[in-house]
Amino acid sequence: MFSFIKSNKEFSKIAGINLLSRLGDRLFYTVMLTSASLVSQSNLAVAMFSISETVPILFSFILGNISDKKRNKYKILVKNSITRTIIFIIIGILFYQSLNLNLILIISLLNMFSGFVGNYSSSLITPFTKIFIGKDDIEKAQGIISITAQCINVLSTLIGSILLSFFISSTIAFINAVIFLIVLSCIFLISSDLKHGEKQIAINKNSDSIFQTILKNFYKLFSNRTILNDLFQLSLINGFFGGLTPMFVILIKQINVNTSFRPILIAALSINITIFMIIGNYLSSKIFIKLSNNKLNNLASLFIILIGIGFYMNNIYIVLLASSLIAFNLGIVSPRFTAKIIRSYAVESLGGIVTTVNSLLVLAPPVTGILFPLLSTFGYNFSYFAFILYGLVLILFSKIILFNKNK
Repeated sequence: MFSFIKSNKEFSKIAGINLLSRLGDRLFYTVMLTSASLVSQSNLAVAMFSISETVPILFSFILGNISDKKRNKYKILVKNSITRTIIFIIIGILFYQSLNLNLILIISLLNMFSGFVGNYSSSLITPFTKIFIGKDDIEKAQGIISITAQCINVLSTLIGSILLSFFISSTIAFINAVIFLIVLSCIFLISSDLKHGEKQIAINKNSDSIFQTILKNFYKLFSNRTILNDLFQLSLINGFFGGLTPMFVILIKQINVNTSFRPILIAALSINITIFMIIGNYLSSKIFIKLSNNKLNNLASLFIILIGIGFYMNNIYIVLLASSLIAFNLGIVSPRFTAKIIRSYAVESLGGIVTTVNSLLVLAPPVTGILFPLLSTFGYNFSYFAFILYGLVLILFSKIILFNKNK
């Protein structure tokens, strides 16, 4: 991995800047959740913050399509970093006020705006990741990005928790502003690479409206049956984890696990999923090379069925083992799928395509996070059977999609 980073310096620099921005995004996550939990209407405050985190991702495909039509991407990246620095300075100042629901609403709106700007920057950067590396190295590059992104998510949450033990929320907001200031400095440092790289990126000059471009990108994705099948499977497998954690909490309560041991089990589930996903990312370009994404995804669907059986048996060990194997599979397939997307589409439309894919991938977790606990109100066994049905539906619809392809 380190030899790849050394031999692809331009790619490593641009990917590093993007990951540093991600650190700034995730670092503030713990702070906001903690602050939201301290107000009198904490449930509503947490919901407002969650919405501010989710909405920019769901609508990032719009900004992605806009970015494909933009020249001078370097200058826009500079402006975006300045904007995010200013936003968190303002948030830091606001945190000096006494916490209440209205203040959380204002900060959530600012956080949402920062999220939109951050996703816009990511879509501007996406085409550079293709031109800065060789065609044969795309899969390996995406594996490295996935590994580091997972590590950044865990590390930033940990750092945020530690910082909250020593500093007030406003100080951490100012620290976040400094991070985006560092991002700005890094962009200046690689300005020559960005300007040189941008000369190799053709600008989408067609006269289509943004709405027409979005529809065309959806058509490009859905008209390729193999990519459509991968996207369908990955979005629902990814979405499965959204419903797994709340159902796991219900399970350990149902089998009367000691109250003091419950947080350890919940943490174990989260840690297992993260670790095995990272291992899968690392091994993505090294193992199961001859197995298609479809076969690996079907295997993950079988593990989902196994989790449903584990829930029926009230066996937390089966649930932990099967969820780890699903995460391992997802870690292998995700970089390969992203690499396939990057190879399959022209560099001038990559921003829109990739952000459209990302938006579709995050649609399922919020839905399953509500659906499975809701089903448990009709009986635990009913919701456990829903896991088994979920896995079967994944396999069945995959067969239908690919059958249409071969028809």
